[in-house]
Amino acid sequence: MTQMTITDLDTALGSGQDDGVLSAAWYAFDAGGQLADVLARDENQDEIQAMLLGIKCMEGRALLPLPDSGRPLEPLAECADRARLEPYGVLLRHVDAALRRLASVPEWADDAEQLIAVADHAAVAADILANIRQDGVGAS
Repeated sequence: MTQMTITDLDTALGSGQDDGVLSAAWYAFDAGGQLADVLARDENQDEIQAMLLGIKCMEGRALLPLPDSGRPLEPLAECADRARLEPYGVLLRHVDAALRRLASVPEWADDAEQLIAVADHAAVAADILANIRQDGVGAS
C-alpha cells in the first residue's frame, strides 16, 4: 500500500468517485486526529482545543466505513511552524464540501443525513484548527 499525502486525499475528495470520497474523508479525519495528538503534546498549544479537535475527528471517522486501501498520512512529529497546520484545515474544509455534495446525489439519499452529520464534524474540526492556528494558544 502506498503512503498517502494531503494532495492525494484532496484529489480523491474532488474525484467524484463515491468510494474514493468516503475513503479520503476517513483518512483526513485520521490525519486530523493524529494532528490533535501532536498539538496536545505541544506546550505552546491549548490542550483543550487540541482535545476537541481530536474528538471531532474521531466522531467523524467513526461514522464512515473503513477504507478498502491506502495507508494513513505520515504524522507530524511537531507543529511549531503554523504553515504546516494550514493544509490540514483546508483538507477538513474539503471533506465538509465533498460530503455535502455527495449527500445531494440521489443515489445517496438514504445516507444523506449521516453524510451531513459527518460533514458537520469536519467543519467544526476545521474551525477548531483555524482558531488554534490563528491564536497560538487558543482561548479556553
